Parts: sequence; structure tokens; C-alpha cells
Amino acid sequence: MRRTVPGRSWALGISVALAAAAIGAGPLPGPLGKKNTAEKAAPKAEESVGDLADVFQNGETVVEGVGLVSNLNGTGGDAPDSWYRKQLLDEMSKAGVEQPARYLENKSFAMVIVKMRIPTGATPRDRFDVDLELPPASAVKSLAGGFLMPTRLRTVMVAGGGPKTGSDMGIAGGPIMIGDAKDPTNGKVGRVLGGGRPRKEQPYQLLLKGDRRFIRNAGMIEKVVNARFNKSVHGQKKGAATAKTDAYLELRVPEVYHQNQERYFRVVQLLPMVDTPELREARVAATARELLDPKTSGVAALKLEALGASTADHLAAGLKSEDADVRFFAAEALAYLNEPAGVEVLGETAIKQPKYRAYALAALAAMEDFSARARLRRLMDEPDIEVRYGAFNALRTLDPTDAMLGQVRILDDPAGDEEDDAPDGMAIALASRPRARVADPFSLYIVETEGPAVVHVSRSRRSEIVVFGRGQYLEPPLVLGQGDILLNAADKDDSVDISKIVPSEFGERDVKLRSSLELGDVIRSVARLGATYPDIVAIIEAADRQKNLPGPLFVDSVPQANMQYLNKAILGSDDPPKRDDEVKTASGSFLRRIFTRGRSEPAPRPVAEEVRGDTPADDEPESPEAADDEPKGADEPTAAEPAAKKDDAIRKTSGDAPVAGEARRRPRLLDAFRRAE
Repeated sequence: MRRTVPGRSWALGISVALAAAAIGAGPLPGPLGKKNTAEKAAPKAEESVGDLADVFQNGETVVEGVGLVSNLNGTGGDAPDSWYRKQLLDEMSKAGVEQPARYLENKSFAMVIVKMRIPTGATPRDRFDVDLELPPASAVKSLAGGFLMPTRLRTVMVAGGGPKTGSDMGIAGGPIMIGDAKDPTNGKVGRVLGGGRPRKEQPYQLLLKGDRRFIRNAGMIEKVVNARFNKSVHGQKKGAATAKTDAYLELRVPEVYHQNQERYFRVVQLLPMVDTPELREARVAATARELLDPKTSGVAALKLEALGASTADHLAAGLKSEDADVRFFAAEALAYLNEPAGVEVLGETAIKQPKYRAYALAALAAMEDFSARARLRRLMDEPDIEVRYGAFNALRTLDPTDAMLGQVRILDDPAGDEEDDAPDGMAIALASRPRARVADPFSLYIVETEGPAVVHVSRSRRSEIVVFGRGQYLEPPLVLGQGDILLNAADKDDSVDISKIVPSEFGERDVKLRSSLELGDVIRSVARLGATYPDIVAIIEAADRQKNLPGPLFVDSVPQANMQYLNKAILGSDDPPKRDDEVKTASGSFLRRIFTRGRSEPAPRPVAEEVRGDTPADDEPESPEAADDEPKGADEPTAAEPAAKKDDAIRKTSGDAPVAGEARRRPRLLDAFRRAE
């Protein structure tokens, strides 16, 4: 017999009704509700990564330090007591330098504030210009001829009423080029070209959109991105994306896209979230038709590139189009798939379409196929300096050891035993003995080309002189000078007399030598007398003004990044650019290694890390890549030689230079000081 509990049927009916109402109104609370919401937020067959997440890419970190400049010709001086001065003295004391204030009081040295911007996505292989300024009320008259000794760069924030430094973020050092954009002759500010590098990689972030923030979606995005972009590390596949939380993933840029990172971000966003053989076949067929339409060809090429090498034949069909833009977009996508079919189209685009020139060269630099290298070599014969120098930069990015670059040694190889490890800090280099250089103070290239004679110098990112055309001779008569270097040649002379004026206070004599008028010989001879890169650039500029060069002189003639490319190729829009400055210098994340940073800088992003007042450990491990590619003057003996020369001058004037006599924290440091005794 069935028993009935009074009131229970009524209660059960109410519960069912409430549950039905809740289901109709929205997800249930608790685990069941979360599951239903996650299922609704799951990727659909027609969705791509960009429908679920965006790439955060506009940030940068401003780092700074307090550095010591050496090699000044009596124009240095001390600064009043301040937080900056205390930081520098503490750094020198920790390195084992006794009485460090004596260096600051000497007019051969100067204290400077060193600043560098590290954009998101930077790696230890990237190089950035470093800005220098004097602290308030400094007695320094000019930084001309100075050398910034290795300087640690950290984040600095105001906390607890005063500045606090964070962990090491970068290192900087090298010869100083005075001036800024407003006044190139201002000796109280300066830059070290390409003298700074980050300590660690700064990965981008892939941020999930608010209603798609579920760990399952983050995991799916990681799987999709890594299936397309991965590399072998110690025998294991390592992907470009790493899911950190349900809200974001870390995203690293593959080497092939390092010159055009905006393109990589767009390719990632176009990766389909759901992919089956049937869906892929339909996508390829539809996108191949879009590629041949000039209105949709830019994004269509990116979609085919996202699907991988299997789409190469469909992209090759775009090379036959009568529309130049369609041909370029197809060739560019093929280049990033390392397919050589579009190499000639990219070369033609670099010559005839300035709006795409920078990107065509970047695509050629991304290829491993030999045909790209051969095409870049031919482009260096073009009369347009942007094409010539752009191709030179692209070829150097592709293969820095390519013989066609024409790199020549500036300083003679040292004789004798192998040198010890280079000092790894600014204060260590102060007391290190003079040592043979293991690297040239700047780069000199003499390129054998069939084009007109041209000289190109860099005033940003690199200390570099490129002479296009062998056998360029200075045309006398000439009288040139910079600092203590003087060049003199009479009319019809076939050689030039080069003198270095040495003060006679210490009994030293002037140095004189004779060189041929061949420009490369003159540059090397002047450098061997101790002239810095800024000195030599000033001499070449003076020779150009006096009509002593056989051809024109160009400075920073880099191809331009065009907003039309960003609109049409990246965003798929034919609308005109919103900014007035439609053409801007190639900058930011794209074309980072090949061309210079832009003139307009974005606002720095906040640093999301704990700010500490303590000094980070000096034995912090660095990446092998950083060790293989140090900036000149940062961790190399180039800092030790000029420092030691000035140290000798101090000994002659004061009788006893400050040296370390007791053990400090670092064994290697003590060894360096003992060598100085």
C-alpha cells in the first residue's frame, strides 16, 4: 500500500517550478551553472583565436640607472649630494673600489642618469638606444668624447617617500654621441647607440575576452597556437603560447616573425579554433577566391598563411594577378612559409612600391632559402639609398657573416696570450688593467656594389659606417679635425697626414702617421689612434660639407613603415589612416632588428612587480643568447681600456689612484683589481 506524506507533493511541485524558472532565467549557481556557462562560451566552428582573445602589445618598461662616464677631456666634474650620487657610490663600493668619490671629483669622469625603454616582446638579443642626462646642478661641461661604463638598469618607483629600485632589467654601456633631436650639439645630453640590452625576454600577453575567460578556453587556445607555432628545444617541441590563468596566456614571437611582429599577432588571431579536414578544405577554397580580389587579398593571404605550408600552391596563384598589391600580399605570405616562389615579386615591390618597401625587405630577411639572400645582394646595387641600405640591413639580419656585406676589421688582432674574461660591471672596469680589444669599437662595412658611390652612417641603434662602393678616395685638399685628431692633405697629394695631439704635461709626444686617401684606410687609421665612433662620424660629416667625399653622405636612411600596410594587410580595411602622420618611421614591435625605433614613443606601462630596495644578486643567470651577443661597451673589454688610460692619468696627477686592497663580495672582482696594481 502506497503511503502519502501530507504536504510533500505540494513542496515537490513548487521545487520543480522554481527550478524550471531558474533554468529559463539563467544558469544555475554553483558548479552546474559554471559548467553550463563554460559550454556556452566554448569556441564555435566558425570562430578563430581573435574571437576569444586579443594580443596586448602596446606596453613598454622604462628602466634607468646611474652610470659613470670616462674619457672626458677635462669637461667632467662632480655633482651635489643626492639619491643618484649615493646610488653610484654604493655601486662602486660594492664592487670593491676604495674612495670612489675621488673618481667623481676628477674632471675626466662624470656621473650621468641613464634611461632606456624596453618594449614588450624584447629579447636579450635586441639592442636599444640609451639616453643620458646630467643630474641637477652637475658641474659637467660636456659629455663629448665620453664612454659610458657598464651600467645596470632597473625599474625605479617612488615608494615610502623616496625612490626604490627593482630587479635588474637591462645593462648599458659604450661611446657617447652628444646631442638630442632639438640640439645635436648639446654636450650635456647624449645617447649610446644600441648600447642597451634587456636582461630577460619580455613576452606578450594574449588576453581572453571577458565572457570567454575559462581555463578550458585558455587551454584550447594554447593547443591551437602551439600546433602552428613551435620549435624543437633539446629534442622536445616547445610552443609559442603558455596558458597562465583563465584570463591570459604568455605569447612569444617566433624568430621568423621577429622583424614584423604585427603580422604574427594577426596570423595568431586568424587561427581557427576548430579544425577538421572538411572545414579546412572549405576554408582554403573560400580564402583562395578572396586572395584574388584586391579588396580582400591582404587578410586572405594572412588566413592562408595561418593554415600553414599546405596552402602554398593557392598563394602562388596570387603571384599571377595583374594587381600589384595582390602579388605582394601573396609573395609576403609565401616568404613567411619559407617558400621561394615570391622572392622576385618582393624584390620588385621593394623597388617600385615605397609604401610596402619596409615589409618586403623584412619578408626577405625572414627566409632561409638562398634565393632571398641573392635577391637582397642585387638590391644593394639600386641607386635609391632606402632600397640599398634597407637591403643591406635585411641581408645582415638574415646572415651577419655574409661575405657580400663587406665587413672589415678596424683594429689589428692582438698578439700574445688569450685574455681573461671581460669585467662584468662598471666599477670593475675602472680598475682593470689595459687589455687587448676583442671586438672593434664600431662596425665598418665596405660593400662591393655596382651602384653609385655612397656613404651611410647611423645615428640610432647602431655604431656603424657603410661605404657602398670599393675604392672611394677622399678628395684633397682637406683639413679635418675632431677633438685631438687632425687630418691634413694638400692639393694633388695621394696620402693624408693624421695626427693625434697629446698634452705634453706627462712627457708624451704627439702621434703622427700617414694613410692613403682611401676612405676605409682613413677610418681605420683614425680609429687606431683612439677616435670614437661619434668622433669619426663628425669627421665624415665635415668631409661631406667640404666636398671631400666622392659621393653623397646619408644618415639613417631607413625604409618607412606605412599605415596603408597596417590598414589593408593587417586589418583588412581600405579606409584612409586616421592619423595625420600617415607615414611614420618603422618602429615599435615590427621591424625591430632591421630598422630604427620611431620618433614618437608610447606611454610606458606600469611595472607589475614588487619593488625592492635591496640589490639583486650578481650571479643571476643570463640566457646563453645574451652571452653570445653582448652590446659593445656593456660587458666587453672595450670599457676597460679607456678607463685604464684615465686611471693612469689620475696616478700621475694625484700620486695614488684608488685601488682595492681587501677582499669584497666577488672573487672575480678582486682578481681584476689585483691586475691593476
